[in-house]
Amino acid sequence: MQVITSKDNEAIKNIRKLKEKKYRDLTGTYIIEGMKMIKEAIEENANIKQIVVCDDCLKDEGCTEQKFLYQIAKYECIYVSSKVFGLLTDVVNPQGMLAIIEKENGEEKINYNDDIIIVLDGIQDPRKFRNNFKNCR
Repeated sequence: MQVITSKDNEAIKNIRKLKEKKYRDLTGTYIIEGMKMIKEAIEENANIKQIVVCDDCLKDEGCTEQKFLYQIAKYECIYVSSKVFGLLTDVVNPQGMLAIIEKENGEEKINYNDDIIIVLDGIQDPRKFRNNFKNCR
């Protein structure tokens, strides 16, 4: 296993560019971080282009679960030093693993005759929302 230690490596430069929306749109790829997200991507048969593993992660017991290591071994993996991994992530306490995923075709049309589901994100206090809604009546 060869560990990339240079931030000037071409693969590392390309992964760092994926932080920019313009580059993600151009390449049709995006980054997911953490073992849980990668496990879910594998389960959903996402088109995983590459998995980046921090060499420190391999020393961690949670990351060295044999079944999981066998799963990621099926994909193209690159190994990087913790210093290089820190350049690739914006997470404060990274788990030491990320994957580059190909975007799906967003060509699927919405059938407005079906039920519509509304998803609310970032609501801190549902009671506060309900009270504000009562005042609107």
